[in-house]
Amino acid sequence: MIKEERMISEGVGVYLLLSLIACATAWDIRTRRIPNALVMAGAALGILLQGMQAGSSGVLAALFGLGAGLAVLLPGYLLGFTGAGDVKLMAAVGTFLGAKGVLMAAIFSIGVGGVIALGFAASSLVAGTSIGPWSRYSLMFRTLIATGKPIYITPEEGEVMGKKFPFAVSIALGTCGYLFWMYTH
Repeated sequence: MIKEERMISEGVGVYLLLSLIACATAWDIRTRRIPNALVMAGAALGILLQGMQAGSSGVLAALFGLGAGLAVLLPGYLLGFTGAGDVKLMAAVGTFLGAKGVLMAAIFSIGVGGVIALGFAASSLVAGTSIGPWSRYSLMFRTLIATGKPIYITPEEGEVMGKKFPFAVSIALGTCGYLFWMYTH
């Protein structure tokens, strides 16, 4: 393990991180919300464990990880792609993984989220349970070509791209994928 990464390397820390994302994922699937108490407790636990493992430099690494976790998903929240709970969950993950680790976990999570979103959209369109986005995309594209200015048209009620899915699933799978990749390379 590279010392500069300052991520939780002991088994108990990894198990606590996995427990946090498992609980958040289950809650998000069931209610489409992630409780603040859960992510706050997870963040506090990550900071505490980092402090116990590496002292004040561990606490600092956990705080940098928290900030990086917030920063990486905040644009998605501001654009309406993710929920506030997802941003806070990634910040809590950052307290365990540190800044570099949470950025890598976020890249994995965003990739997983893209695949899930495409699968979700394809299954809804094939099943005929949702309105397709193609006419909206066509209008946005034609406007861009005609005026040179991009526009965004919000999805119609019932359109497949307007439906939300629990992004905590992507965070859980992405974080687990990153941990697996890190421990096997």
